[in-house]
Amino acid sequence: MTEDYFWGVTLDKTKTTEVWDPDVKGDANDSAHVFRGEHTLLVKQAVLGPEVPDDEVNVIEVEAMGYKSDIKFPVVVLKGGTGHSQCVLDLLFPDPPVTFKLVKGNGPIHLLGNHSVGIAGEGMADEEDDDEIDEEFEEEEEEIEEDKNSVDEKKRKIAANSNSKGGKAPKRPKIDSETN
Repeated sequence: MTEDYFWGVTLDKTKTTEVWDPDVKGDANDSAHVFRGEHTLLVKQAVLGPEVPDDEVNVIEVEAMGYKSDIKFPVVVLKGGTGHSQCVLDLLFPDPPVTFKLVKGNGPIHLLGNHSVGIAGEGMADEEDDDEIDEEFEEEEEEIEEDKNSVDEKKRKIAANSNSKGGKAPKRPKIDSETN
């Protein structure tokens, strides 16, 4: 189970850098305590503020953990006065920390998205639920097989009784299809 929260940050000339690194410190008895790998950030949109001067180019660069090493790339380039004051993004950051930096322009640029938090012990609960579902499914399969065997046994008894009472089942009269 995860909990999703709206996330946003504004970068401008007074605040050019923001680091997303959720606080994972806390009291061990705190029920909201989660482990580091259970946070993810999904950045969905970048919006240029209306006060950005025409022709001013604003660039946001992101530094995050890559497969083998940290990576640093520009992810947003917006120019004031062009009529394109926003862009849709689909940037998933499964591991903190992530650094957002306004490397060109004065902004403001607003980044919006979702911060998801996994619940501690989630993996164990999912496995236990899966095991319970598997057991229930196996029990239902056994009941169906028992019912099928019971029906087959009843059919054999009926067939045996009709044969022991003098033979074959009565024939149905033949219907002439041309008379209808």
